[in-house]
Amino acid sequence: MVFESIVVELVNRYLGTFVENLDSSQLSIGIWGGDVVLNQLSLKESALDNLDLPVKIKTGHLGKLTLKVPWKSLYTEPVVAQIDGIYALAVPNIGIKYNEEKEKKDKQDDKQAKLAKIEEQKKLEAEKDKAKDPKQDSFVEKLATQVIKNLQIRVSNIHVRYEDKYSNPDHPFSIGVTLQELVFQTTDANWKETIIKEAVTQIYKLIRLDSLSVYWNNKSELLQDKDSKLILDTLSENIAKQGHKPNLQYLFKPISAVAHLRLNTKPELMDFTL
Repeated sequence: MVFESIVVELVNRYLGTFVENLDSSQLSIGIWGGDVVLNQLSLKESALDNLDLPVKIKTGHLGKLTLKVPWKSLYTEPVVAQIDGIYALAVPNIGIKYNEEKEKKDKQDDKQAKLAKIEEQKKLEAEKDKAKDPKQDSFVEKLATQVIKNLQIRVSNIHVRYEDKYSNPDHPFSIGVTLQELVFQTTDANWKETIIKEAVTQIYKLIRLDSLSVYWNNKSELLQDKDSKLILDTLSENIAKQGHKPNLQYLFKPISAVAHLRLNTKPELMDFTL
């Protein structure tokens, strides 16, 4: 129960930071059931605030998030996290119209988040004073290790774009990052996908990057004054993929790569090798 509670708390906290109107209770029920599928989520205007940049999300969308946690068979099945379709258009703070009601809600959300962190810190301090059950700690650690062994992550169809027509009105520009797919999966020593069911001294992870690109358009047609649907459709259509390269001014054209990661499980040997 402890491990499940940790997963529920982490997903609720971090996803709630980026997504509008997240139903925490339904999300928790889904996680406890081992299968969460969230569709058509709107990104918060403040989703990039943690980067301390003077920008806001003008329009943001998360197409689909899938999380599968086989609680009853963690030793024979992988934990799978998939995100398909993140589209975001960011603009300078000055480009966002003031909305008093939204401002109040954002401040309230920020206040609640800070209070939650304070409560979490209090719980951690209280736990330090309690006698720990070595068996429980060992069980949680084993579960966490098993999840890491077989964790599979797949992120696809990403397009994040920043537009600025205020710094130099005569030369508006846009800069963006697109990604077709990022895959992170467990393999055997021959880099073939596998499920680890027994204790091992080394875990093999394959990381595959498909069609990552960065572009910078000068005097480009801006999207920020168009309606949200057109913005999202345009962002989706302008993701570089194999056989499809949009008409953009690339700082670097779409690249793909594969990395092999070896993780030693013994603490005294813990390291990462690419």
